[in-house]
Parts: sequence; C-alpha cells; structure tokens
Amino acid sequence: MTSSAALTSLAQGSPARRMAIIGGRLEDNNRAVYREMRRLAGGKIAIFPTASSEPIEVGEETKAAFLAHGFTADVIPVHADNASGSAFDPEILERVKAAGSIYFTGGDQAKIVGALIQNGKDTPLLKTIRQVFKAGGLLAGSSAGAAMMSKVMILGGTSFESVVHGITEDPDEPGLLVGKGMGFFPHGLVDQHFIKRGRLARLVVAMAHANQKRGFGIDENTALLVEGNKARVCGEYGIIYVETRRANINQQTNQYENIRISYLDDGDLIDLKSYTMTPAESKRKVRNREIAYRAPVRSKRNAFGAYAVYDLLARLVLGDQANYATDSLTAVDMKSGTGARVVLDRVKRSSRCLISTPDDGLRMTAVNFRASIMKQSFDPATQSDRELRSARSFGMDLNERSQLVLLGSSPVYLDHKEQREIIDLIGEGPVGIFAAASSEARRTAREHVDFFRQHGVEAVDLGITIDNVEYAARNPELLDRIASMKCIFMCGGNQIRLVETLLHRGEESQVLRAIASAYAHGATLIASSGAVSALSGVMIAGGSTYEALRYGVASDLGHQGLVIQEGVGLFDSGIADQNILTAKRLGRLVVACAEENERYGIGVCEESAVVAVKSGQELTAIGRHGFVTIETDPTSKDTGDTRFMARNVKLNMYGPGDRVNLSSGYEERHDDSTELKSTFDQMIDGLMRESVDLDTRERSGRDPAARHSVKISLNRTGDLSATVDLECAREEKDD
Repeated sequence: MTSSAALTSLAQGSPARRMAIIGGRLEDNNRAVYREMRRLAGGKIAIFPTASSEPIEVGEETKAAFLAHGFTADVIPVHADNASGSAFDPEILERVKAAGSIYFTGGDQAKIVGALIQNGKDTPLLKTIRQVFKAGGLLAGSSAGAAMMSKVMILGGTSFESVVHGITEDPDEPGLLVGKGMGFFPHGLVDQHFIKRGRLARLVVAMAHANQKRGFGIDENTALLVEGNKARVCGEYGIIYVETRRANINQQTNQYENIRISYLDDGDLIDLKSYTMTPAESKRKVRNREIAYRAPVRSKRNAFGAYAVYDLLARLVLGDQANYATDSLTAVDMKSGTGARVVLDRVKRSSRCLISTPDDGLRMTAVNFRASIMKQSFDPATQSDRELRSARSFGMDLNERSQLVLLGSSPVYLDHKEQREIIDLIGEGPVGIFAAASSEARRTAREHVDFFRQHGVEAVDLGITIDNVEYAARNPELLDRIASMKCIFMCGGNQIRLVETLLHRGEESQVLRAIASAYAHGATLIASSGAVSALSGVMIAGGSTYEALRYGVASDLGHQGLVIQEGVGLFDSGIADQNILTAKRLGRLVVACAEENERYGIGVCEESAVVAVKSGQELTAIGRHGFVTIETDPTSKDTGDTRFMARNVKLNMYGPGDRVNLSSGYEERHDDSTELKSTFDQMIDGLMRESVDLDTRERSGRDPAARHSVKISLNRTGDLSATVDLECAREEKDD
C-alpha cells in the first residue's frame, strides 16, 4: 500500500477536510508535494498571493508552477491595496467556488488576516473560503500561508528573542509577537521554515503564552498533508511535533522543561485524534554497527542556527545510549552576556530511534525525545570561549615550534619563489602526505611525493582515505608513525570528504588524534586549497557570496545558500576560506562568521599562504598576494528570519612578510606595494559585484537594482583596510 493510499485509508470515517500546510520555500521540482496537492484538490486551485508585498509578480510565478504540475490555476487578485473591495466582490467569490480549492503564498501572514477579517468580522470572501474548505476542498498554504492556519498565529521574532525577551506587543522591540490566526487547523499551533530557521524555542514560547499544548513546526520544502484526523509528512525534510502537556514552564524566568518533541520524516503518519505516530514502512531500528556517536558534540554551533537542533537530534538517534543520551547547544548575545541553552535527551524505554538508508542519504524518525529550553547568563570566560573556539589538541599544550600553514593553492602549481618558501618551512622532512580530500587520492599523493622529493625533501604517502580510515585506526605502527612526523601535508580537494575521514562517522578518529599529537609536539601542519576550510572548527562547505547573503545557511549542497558544517578544529583563530580572490568569496566569509558567531575570518589568496603560530593567534603572510582578515562586531549584526545585516565589519589586507597577532592586535607591515593595494582593490570589487550578483545580472541584461539586491556601504579606512556594512532581505516571497 502506498503512503497516499494509507493516509486515505486511515482517514475513512473522519471529516473530509483536506489541508497541505507547507513550511515555505516550496521548490518547483518538488513533485511529491505538488502531486499530493493535485490529488487532494482534484487538479483545480485558486491562488491567493495576498501575503506578498509583490502580489502580481508572485501570483503569476506561483500560477506557472502549478500549471507545470498539471493544475488548472486561477490567481485571485486580493491584496492589501484592494481588499476593502475585492473581499466583497461577488465575481471573486464565484471564482473561488469554481476552483474548489485554495492556496495561499508566502509573505506576511498578517496581510492575509487583515484582508479576510475586516472591522472584526469575516468578509464574504472568508465565508466562501470556509464553505469551500468544509465541503472537502483543499486548503493549502506555504510560509505565511501556513503560519495563519492555526487559531494563534506567530507574527514575528526569533527563537533567541523569544527565550531572552519573552512576548512583546511592539513589533519594533525584541521579543515574540503573536496574534490571532484563522483557525483552519484546530490541532495545535503551526510554525514554518522551522528547522532551517531554528524556531523550536519560539514555538514553545508561543505555545506557553497561548496555552496551546501541541505545536507543529514544518520545515522548508515540506508539507503536512491532512485528511480528516490523519496527517502525513511529505517533502525534503520533515516536521517537529511539540507537546507540552507535562512540561514544567515558568514564563517569568523563561524556563521550559520536560517538553516532548518528535521528528517526523517524509512518509511518517500522525493521528490527529490520539496523536500517535506511525513511522514509514521503510524505517527500522538503528543497528549496533551504525552507532556513530559516543560523546557530546564539540562544535559550539548557535543553538538556533540553521539545522542545529536537527543535527543534534540526529546525533542522539545514532548515539550509544549507554554512554551518550544527552546533549546541548547554546546561543549567546556577546553584548549582554545573556543567552539560552537547549538540552535534548533520549529517554530510556520511551524514545524511539528509527532510520532508513536510501541511496540519497540517511533518513530518520525520532519519537518522544525530551527537550528543555532555558534563559541563561554567561560569564566572560564562556563568552570568550565561544569567540575563540579551542583547538583539538586533546589536552596537550602546543609546542612553541608548532605551526600551521594554510595554502591557498597547491605548491605543485606555484612559481619557484613561492615553492621555495614552502620548502623552507618544512626543512628536511620527512613529510607525511595525507590525500584523503582528493577523489583520486593515490594519484594526488604520488604527485605531491614527487614534488617534495624533487626539492630534496623526503615524503611518504600515508595511504589513508575515507574508505580505509577504520583499518588505519587499528594499526598502532601507522598511528605512531603519524604522531612522530615532523610535517604533515593535507592535499586539497573536497573538504567534506576530508572532514568525514578525520571525524569518521562523527567521532574523532584515531588518525586525527595522531595528527593532533604530532602538531602538539612541534610538527608543521600544511593544508592546501579545500583542506584549508576543513581545518577550522566551523567549515564552509559550499555556496557563493550572493547565495550566502540572499538565502542564508542551506541544509546541504543541493540547495542555494551557504553550507556550514563542523570542521576538524585544528585551526582555532576563526573560520578560514581559500581561493578568496578569484572566487570572490570575501562576502561568504563575512556571512559565515556572522551566522556562527565567529569573531574572525581568514581568507587566503591564491598562490599565497598563512603561517599560524602561538596557538593560531599570530599570522604571517607568505607567497604572492597574502591574506585578508575580517573581524565582525557581535553587537552590530542581525541574522534573523527576514534579513541579514552585518555592520562595521573590519577588513585588513596583509602582504608577503606582514604579521598580525589577533589576540593583541599588534601588526608588523613590510609590504605596502602597489601590487598589494591592487589586490585589495580587486577583492573589494569582487565583494561588491558578487554580493549583488552583478555578473549574472549584466549577462542576462537585468537591472542591477532589481529586487533581492544587496545593500553595501563601504568605507576605505586605508590603502589596505576598510569597514563594510552588508544588508539584504531574505526570502520575502515564498520561492
């Protein structure tokens, strides 16, 4: 039996009301959701772009998407500017009746309520919508169109603001703003963009305020399909079901404990009478050999960052319950020292952990986990620890000879002068070649072994890849050899592959421990190209500057946005990125630091390197161009739901021979050449062009001032320094 048939079978005898509550960013190629909406709607639908600030454009774009999936679609022209008349227009009422099903786009949910309820009364249009819905027509909505479905509606505010400031009635003040919704969905409070925008805490706070015991947080490109009293999850990710019937809540102190949460995945069912959950038939228990985590997460990710709670829940699902059943994340306001902590528990004999392993990756269902959310004050030491994440040294103090070299390009392709500088850093060797990032590890390792030997340096291929790292962990002779190396060279390639090798199945591998031991005892670690990003505690895994600004953090490389993952953590001075010049990556580095509460970012230019000593705090430039540092101001940024803003971001360029200490601010400058100034100018121009996607717009003949452009304010404070303000709207329309 298919899941659609199962849902229909389960709904027999229940009211015929049909809904598709979508968490936003419904992609045009989401055939599963469109197919189910077409089945539930009978192929005809009336589109309401009422929530949008650009209702005409959004209405036509949405209609085109529905037509592409075989619908007959009609855009209903009701919006803020004409609702006083259009909501009473008999012709419009007849068009809605003729369609027999309804879809609300994204935007501002308050605009929907304002158009359909006027002077405290239901308009004729709202009465018609209710009649169509009651008669069995599909009522669907995405983003704002989902938020208005419940009796109580969340209007604004982030999870952090909700926990720290509580409820507010002033939209200009920090806090959670709630109002009256349409009440189409009587089973609990609805929130959307849920996992992507880290909204668990704001849903819990809203539920407590409204005395709602159940909440449904629906992620992007995902729908909760309702038929009567049965519902099924359909889409890219899933939903988080929240229940507070037995929770301990103190709204005065902002403490929310013993909350029950469940993550329901694509294909999972929930009974909306008994609230029992039925995982999809493909789900099974986690096998012993699939247990991947045995200790709490080391990464200091923002508790309310994109997919942070989902990733923590996934760790517990794949965790060893005997040793690892509890984990937590925090979020801190560096200016006030106030923040929040989220704790998740896998409850013995109560929580259920189920997975499936299709070709496209792991899918999970997590039922009846316990969550606690609490406001906290953080002391200066904790704040400092968050600003400068500690490196993975396993309790060993770094030798004063320990140095880490971040290479913007492989030395194989550098000019002789730059090659000589790298060789001088290494000395006689031997050099252990670690080519796990490469898709052709043997070939890449052999190429680098030959290079070093041609320059009189002994080198050896360590032979470690993602496929054999488990065997290497059981080879004490190899591990001892790595730990005694004078130099370890990590070849470029795919940084994700490198991290998954060293943090194999989420755990610090014995190989990583051996590398960290060598580093702590004075070895030189060299990372080339993609390996540079992997060495940070927070790794940039993908996304352009424009995507990072416009779409924020993405779930994975298959979607537009900045992809952030946990890095190896051997470089602790901030987030590092490479190919910063030609790839125009300065802007994405700014976004990554702002999103992850990192103070510093280090961008390494091509044909250049950063030599880091003193636990990574003292940086020296070598090579052709050098590197750039970015310093974010934690008190002047906003990475909220609808916009990105980072102000007073300091940019400093360092050329060959220049040195800077990030802790003390001390600088030594030896290069103020015209060439270095030109490089900095080129980097700034790249930021300006890439941030507003100028290259693409010019090629397509579009107006650079068109919607979704990014506001940039640049202040040159010197030939090699500047401050920049970046600001842009994020996903105002539901696309």
